[in-house]
Amino acid sequence: EYRLLFFGIATLAVLWLVPSGLVGSLARLLPRGRADGAAEESGEAPLTGTAAREALVLEGIGIRFGGITAAEDVDLTARPAAVTSVIGPNGAGKTTVLNMVSGFYRPSAGAIRLGGRDLAGRPAYVIARAGIARTYQTTRLFGSLPVVDNVALGLAPGRLWRRARAGDRRTAAALLAFVGYRGALDRPAAELPHVDRRLVEIARALAGSPTVLLLDEPAAGLSRADTDRLAGLIRRIADSGVAVVLVEHDMPLVMGISDHILVMDAGRPIARGTPAEIRRDPAVLRAYLGGADTPARPRSAPWRGSADAVLSVLDLTAGYGAAPVLDGLHLDVRPGETVALLGANGAGKSTAMRALAGLLRPVAGSVVFDDRRVDALPAHRIARSGLVLVPEGRQVFRELTVVENIRLGAFGRGTPIDPAEVERLLDRFPRLRDRAGSRAGLLSGGEQQMLAIARGLMAHPRILLLDEPSLGLAPAMINALYATVAELRDEGVTILIVDQMAALALTVADRGYVLEQGRVVARGTAAELSADKGLEAAYLGAA
Repeated sequence: EYRLLFFGIATLAVLWLVPSGLVGSLARLLPRGRADGAAEESGEAPLTGTAAREALVLEGIGIRFGGITAAEDVDLTARPAAVTSVIGPNGAGKTTVLNMVSGFYRPSAGAIRLGGRDLAGRPAYVIARAGIARTYQTTRLFGSLPVVDNVALGLAPGRLWRRARAGDRRTAAALLAFVGYRGALDRPAAELPHVDRRLVEIARALAGSPTVLLLDEPAAGLSRADTDRLAGLIRRIADSGVAVVLVEHDMPLVMGISDHILVMDAGRPIARGTPAEIRRDPAVLRAYLGGADTPARPRSAPWRGSADAVLSVLDLTAGYGAAPVLDGLHLDVRPGETVALLGANGAGKSTAMRALAGLLRPVAGSVVFDDRRVDALPAHRIARSGLVLVPEGRQVFRELTVVENIRLGAFGRGTPIDPAEVERLLDRFPRLRDRAGSRAGLLSGGEQQMLAIARGLMAHPRILLLDEPSLGLAPAMINALYATVAELRDEGVTILIVDQMAALALTVADRGYVLEQGRVVARGTAAELSADKGLEAAYLGAA
């Protein structure tokens, strides 16, 4: 009668001791061949083949998902030997454009031409063989294969069923040396640090001697030093004659190496030009910082409250890999105050919110809430103590009704739910009252954001953490949402808000902090930060 227990224990032991199986585990113990050694530095791009260098031309491409327009009327010309960057706030449609170019999405309209050939709507493998290669936001390597074989597969995509030939491995080693990889060639890709995984993926993309190279946020998760080395690599690739299309949130990188920039917002191009022209473009500043078309109500009188912080973040370091996203973060929030945490995409704002809420365990530093350290507590205990996160992307329970979602906010507070509480929240959000019995998945994005805030308020928060509340919303819905935030502020609710629309967030805030590369580079009152030109530099790269 104990056989299932013994079998279960044996299965767990095997999965723990030999996760790769007997053959895989024995292969890792055997000495690896050193014929290929480690990659050695190379100054020239060993790009195979003699493919003609042609421009990639996008003419009015667009795509819709149901009733949502993800991209519309996108025109772009990526010339050989040049870096063409596509930038914009979150949700602007940048990666959607790359997915259309590389064949993962079929455009609803427009043309994609490489030389004289129209590739719009063709399968991904046809587009790849035509000379368009790409990398991804999250690296896609074969973890069980050696580094050199991952790259060699790009040279011989039809021979996936056997190891690469010796000649392919030599070419792959040369490509790895060119991109700056200095590790062992026979190391399994799953064992690589993040920066080396990026380099190996770029080498694999170059293996087919592409005419066009699409890079989707290659600097994500890299340190400043690694990003600077990546900038040099991208420039060398372009100088070899390849047309590079770069989607990236790191503005110093984009502004430093781009020959031409296309700026998108809400799926549409809003500006194009050189880095210097983009920095001065009013439409770009509005897209990144917000503008007068999304007004919010400031306080009627300056905030006057206790100087004792209810939340203190001290020297906080956190991240998702070897390179920290937050590096020595310091900030304070006082009771009854509204504080804005600002910065460009990738600066670490949402990472800070996740660390405060307990969804990400900090590497170092401390979070003191209500005179108690909470950085080592699990997320549910932090929420019950009164530090309540309204997450990026709303994350409502789509199959539950509006009222059921609101009631779930009271799950961890330990007190009975008064039906009058739900009624007061429905009064605060009239659009939700009209849909109280509807499934949350049927609500619009703005209505779901209101529902997420109502759910957070149901927890009786001491501090309400709002992470990107305006993301993906229409201007009219943003106005209604920020009117509610202003009401909560005036009622004394303590708020820490992260939003890509900096000018809008500063309108409702009392103070603010500006992040860049995980560090606070500016702080002050909302009025001081609004007048600080350094805020533009943090979003669009220093001139």
